[in-house]
Amino acid sequence: MINLRLPLRNIQVNQPFGVNYLDFYAKLGLKGHNGIDFRAMDGFICYAAHGGKVTYAGINPNDVNLLNGKPAIEIEIMHPTLLYKTLYYHLQDISKEDGTNLQVGETVIAGTPIGHCDNTGAMTTGSHLHFGLKQIDANGNTLNYDNGFKGAIDPASYFTMAYNGFILEDKFDACNALQRYYRADRRNLGNEVKVAVTLSAFLKRLPNNEQIKACVYGGWDREAVANIALRDNWAFIKKIEMETGIKPFQN
Repeated sequence: MINLRLPLRNIQVNQPFGVNYLDFYAKLGLKGHNGIDFRAMDGFICYAAHGGKVTYAGINPNDVNLLNGKPAIEIEIMHPTLLYKTLYYHLQDISKEDGTNLQVGETVIAGTPIGHCDNTGAMTTGSHLHFGLKQIDANGNTLNYDNGFKGAIDPASYFTMAYNGFILEDKFDACNALQRYYRADRRNLGNEVKVAVTLSAFLKRLPNNEQIKACVYGGWDREAVANIALRDNWAFIKKIEMETGIKPFQN
């Protein structure tokens, strides 16, 4: 089994694997969505989810966005020994950290920038990153292509690290307040319990994990985490970060 890093710095799932809203994917001959769509603004850095060999990087001339005229820009990376490949779709470019373009046949290291996100290609209604995972044979051919998802499998259970290699403490799509601030320090367990009790009284219901972590590790107060309209702040950045001008969902 392959262990994947998350391909973006900030993680919010727009569309999970397997869903079939309004029979959209059924009309394409699929059982459902054959990847995970992550929220990503134009220009967001996309990171390699694992090390491996680049098997495709560039424009797909047969996949053009009719609204903006942008042809799809895609990347595929193969892990030659674990026999998986990852797919990154709707990109703006295939630019690496040094500004040069990713090349087919090149070996990349997990967590390195491989491009920037956008809204290229026909099968997209807004900027995001479509991330896919497939099992392959030794020649790079997709296995189980007739599984209803053109060989794609749900990547969710394979994500074990953040983009920078930090080990995830909870499920991959838990808010950043949990992933960034939590450090498995059980000395803070008492604080978490105290905050949970205080929040329960204030909210008049049990708080969720991300609200507790945002208070204990993100420095947010109970009024902030009670306001779901402010979630993009308290779930993704620390209070002190906001006060210094940092905004959520920016590279």
